[in-house]
Amino acid sequence: MPRIPWPWRSRRRAPTERTELGRWGEDLATRELKRRKYRILGRNVRVGRGELDIVAADRDETVFVEVKTRRDQTFGGARAALTHAKSRRLERLAQTYLRQHPDRAGPYRIDVVAIDVDPTGDYTVDVIPNAVQL
Repeated sequence: MPRIPWPWRSRRRAPTERTELGRWGEDLATRELKRRKYRILGRNVRVGRGELDIVAADRDETVFVEVKTRRDQTFGGARAALTHAKSRRLERLAQTYLRQHPDRAGPYRIDVVAIDVDPTGDYTVDVIPNAVQL
């Protein structure tokens, strides 16, 4: 009997509240970085099996930006969402990106934009330069 592919495997996932929050956070982070004079080179950049939220340039440095948006402070909020394992993965993705883009060779760093949203809808945006020590 022939195998019938599952329809949801071939389709993109429908946006969920969580993905919408993430997209909103990335939009907000991009605006804040531009305000700080970062030049945005790309968003949601696929690198191997992973993805970099934002790739930017700040003066002569390439900056890889991880955006963390949280509505809940239960586990420490957005700042605490960057685990050691995620930091290591970001380092590997950054190095892969630089190998694929030799024109960007030179100094680089990994920043985090932490966005915490409170129950009233107010939010704080915290840009943490060099959050992942290389």
